Amino acid sequence: MSSVFGEPGYAPLPDGRRLHYVGQGEGRPVVVLESGLGASRVEWGLVMPAIAERTRVVAYDRAGLGRSDPDPHRRDLERMVEDLGHLLDHLGEERYILAGHSLGGPIIRSYAAANPERVAGLILIDQAAEDLDIYYRKGTRAMALGLQSIMAGLAALGVKVVPAEVRRILALFPPAMQAEALAEMTRPSEFRATRAEYAALAEGFTRLRSSKAALPPVPVTAISGALSPGKVERRVRPELIASHRRLVEAQPNGRHVLAERSGHMVPQDEPGLVVAEILRLVA
Repeated sequence: MSSVFGEPGYAPLPDGRRLHYVGQGEGRPVVVLESGLGASRVEWGLVMPAIAERTRVVAYDRAGLGRSDPDPHRRDLERMVEDLGHLLDHLGEERYILAGHSLGGPIIRSYAAANPERVAGLILIDQAAEDLDIYYRKGTRAMALGLQSIMAGLAALGVKVVPAEVRRILALFPPAMQAEALAEMTRPSEFRATRAEYAALAEGFTRLRSSKAALPPVPVTAISGALSPGKVERRVRPELIASHRRLVEAQPNGRHVLAERSGHMVPQDEPGLVVAEILRLVA
């Protein structure tokens, strides 16, 4: 099945599942994009074409999202890192530049720490930070899981559930991308896959927070959104930016960039900034 987001392919996994991915462009180093929680390749629609003008770029759907097969296994951080590793093995390059948004940040950091020889650089785009308390609050977790269950139930009844922030973001995309994204994002399976990722988030972050594994001595750029559109954002945003700064200041080739016109959704609100920082490492 074709995709307006790029040339499609499937990476076979040892347990029989397949991960769907799309690619654009030619050249090395290959850039692989890791999406945020509950997000698929769709997240990168405004970023990929500009990167593809310089080198090959790949985005994929994690298990149960987009066109990838669901995973009966618990979707904890280690499982996501394992799937990413199989995708990179399938793509067949020796080293990659990895860029991750939100939850994608801890995923690519974990992969890089375990496989330093495979990574040429990291771009962490408003990444989720395991040292923030908000990810461990039981009330917040219960509310998020309940909301995903309700949306999955509504979708199963044929109700098109599109949160306001998702509608805002999709309005930034060309019509063909909007149509393909909406066809997938409103399915019950998408909400179930998102819930599965959130259900295991705190335990994965707990292990990551206590891990002593270091990142490889490669360029590491952290991009932080500067805006705080909501009450929770206004409280958490300064802590998140401080966490991003601490991480890159501890790296020999660390760089911190503030996305002045963005909140959390930097790849959609300032795609040019994301492209520029990725291409800095490509160069």
